[in-house]
Amino acid sequence: MHARVTFLEFKPEDIDDSARLFQEAVSAIHEQEAGFQGAFLLVRDDGTALAINFADTLDNLRENDRKGVYQTEVANFRSLIVGHPRREFFRIAASILPEGED
Repeated sequence: MHARVTFLEFKPEDIDDSARLFQEAVSAIHEQEAGFQGAFLLVRDDGTALAINFADTLDNLRENDRKGVYQTEVANFRSLIVGHPRREFFRIAASILPEGED
């Protein structure tokens, strides 16, 4: 499994709206993402955030970028983002989930 991690910042007063929008946007678009395996939005009270999207392969993550899926996701947040988001790709080397979770 692989992850696309987007480093971004929201205005602190927009964190709740950003989280709600993330939930709605990912729910609406995930069927268009090849190999989609899930997503998380991690935030700090100061607005610092990480959006993590999981896919089965790095090729699928990159293909989603080529198709404009990533750009569409970021555009949904444009009015809430401070500065410019940056993204990096990672291979998931290990994971631990509670029993019964995938």
